[in-house]
Amino acid sequence: MKKTLIALAAVAATGVAFAQSSVTIYGKVEAGLQKMNGDSLKMTNIHGSRLGFRGAEDLGGGLQAKFQIEHRFSPDTGMDATYNPGGTNPTTGVVTPASSTFWNGMSTVGLAGSFGEIRLGRYYGANFLGANNKPDPFGGDGAGALRGIGMQTSTLPGYIRTANIIHYSGSFSGVNVAVSTGLKEGAAKAQNSLAVGYANGPLDVGVGTEKGVPGTLTNAYVTYDLGVAKLAFGLGNAKTAAGAKTEGLLLGATIPAGPGKVLVGVAQAKNKATDTTTNQKLGLGYYYPLSKRTALEVTYGRDSKAKTAAGKNVGGADFTLHHNF
Repeated sequence: MKKTLIALAAVAATGVAFAQSSVTIYGKVEAGLQKMNGDSLKMTNIHGSRLGFRGAEDLGGGLQAKFQIEHRFSPDTGMDATYNPGGTNPTTGVVTPASSTFWNGMSTVGLAGSFGEIRLGRYYGANFLGANNKPDPFGGDGAGALRGIGMQTSTLPGYIRTANIIHYSGSFSGVNVAVSTGLKEGAAKAQNSLAVGYANGPLDVGVGTEKGVPGTLTNAYVTYDLGVAKLAFGLGNAKTAAGAKTEGLLLGATIPAGPGKVLVGVAQAKNKATDTTTNQKLGLGYYYPLSKRTALEVTYGRDSKAKTAAGKNVGGADFTLHHNF
């Protein structure tokens, strides 16, 4: 018995020495009020409240095993953010079952080392992280968001996260590379994406593309931090599966102001077939930190080209309280 206990203690000690591991619980809870033209006042979850778990285990030789799972939810109702109650179409009688994606943020496991990182599961496409989401001062969220128009994410809304993904990313002397593919698994096409960027000091520049079921999306961006302001420029070019072509342009700036920062930018979208401007949006905002983890944010947006059903300009404002943990 004594020998068995000594042997188990030795095994445990070996495990601690060669398999150091850690798990982190993190998240964000936010709620806000939003009033858009043509809609009533609503409580919103603009930046995506979430609860996540991530961990890493040292396998030796600089190699790590990693995982990350992230649930998105709506604080105003407490429900899964992706929950769809389903229902029956009164005209056709077609029944749509209830559905949700519990780990909507991501659910990945992978390996990381000097070669970079490989993730398997549900994760962001290479183009979204590497190019599409880079230039918008608003991060693509809220009344002031510009990404959907300038970078054409709203034209091809499936190009943010990808299921059944194999995702590789690596950084080498300032050059950032990412490649991903979402396996077909019954879909019409695989979802393939690529991004390449370069970051050095105040400069960050890159390009990315993604092709799959919704069509093809290509993005380019450059940001430069002058100290008094971080300037951003972005381009989006989209082609739907049906062949419709659109292009977007984004100009933005993040300006330190007091303890917080001013967010400002414009974005434009054009239908290439008709050579007409479909969207021309102004975004304004201010982010005010109350502490390292809590902040207030107000944003405003107005599109001078897009109209509501009542003929008003698409636009509105929101006020949000963020808390990160």
